[in-house]
Amino acid sequence: MEFVSRPVYSCSKEHLKIYQTWFNFADSDRDGRLSGNDATNFFGISGLTKAELKQVLAIADTKRQGFLGLTEFITAMQLISLAQEGHELKSDLLKNRVDLESSSPPHMEGLDALMEKGSNHVSKGKSETNGK
Repeated sequence: MEFVSRPVYSCSKEHLKIYQTWFNFADSDRDGRLSGNDATNFFGISGLTKAELKQVLAIADTKRQGFLGLTEFITAMQLISLAQEGHELKSDLLKNRVDLESSSPPHMEGLDALMEKGSNHVSKGKSETNGK
């Protein structure tokens, strides 16, 4: 099965700035890419199930590199947002959507508080990161 994602320009400049900030925050080792660990920890605060997050990563990592660059991260954020809106995660979901520019970034539980504290990574299982 081939996965197709929309290019980054399908999000607004405002959202691109938000995603860049989030990407920089989630990239704990500052190497310009999110490893599976960083991605899993960061995406975990979205409230999606592990199965849904696995699907997000499978769709976003189109080159099967095992990490996400900024472009793939934005794709993942758009997928998470659509999943939070109730859409089924499928490989062609972004290709068939024409209103991504009007779609909001996903809700990431506790992210604002983490960023205000200056914490440079998201730890899995902490109550402040997942709202539980």
